[in-house]
Amino acid sequence: MPRLIERLLDTVTVNFGEFMLVDLDGANGQPEGAQDLPELAGRANVTNWFVTTANLAFLISQGSNWHVVDVTLELWDGQPPADDSKWTRNETAELYSSSGKLRLVETCGGPSEQVMNLHDQDRNWLMRASVRPGPGARKAEERPPEGLETYRLQFWPTQP
Repeated sequence: MPRLIERLLDTVTVNFGEFMLVDLDGANGQPEGAQDLPELAGRANVTNWFVTTANLAFLISQGSNWHVVDVTLELWDGQPPADDSKWTRNETAELYSSSGKLRLVETCGGPSEQVMNLHDQDRNWLMRASVRPGPGARKAEERPPEGLETYRLQFWPTQP
């Protein structure tokens, strides 16, 4: 039975309908031939809402172009149990991480202060992205609305 190793709760502002998960090494740790950010963003669209390359995952929101989402990041020692009925959309892809440390990044802003430590570097991970509607829009004056969407990003090692 797979075990949950670590859970990290974070938020990120969706800008222009998108946000990213980036390895701390960024493009410096990408192997030769890996897609760069413009190539990866070019693959992303409403139906292809979750795409990955080395050190980078790109996510397209179904919510408004500008809002804050809650994101739960989870590290598992094996493939986590499926709970697809609780999520509107689920996709799984492979992600290479050179540093083994990832953080959320706004496409037009800065990175999160929080870091998800995968406790292993220079390896491939399976990553499941799940999204569902949030608890409901909460607006703050001159700030992006919150509560429109909730994301969960799960990581587990690929087979050696």
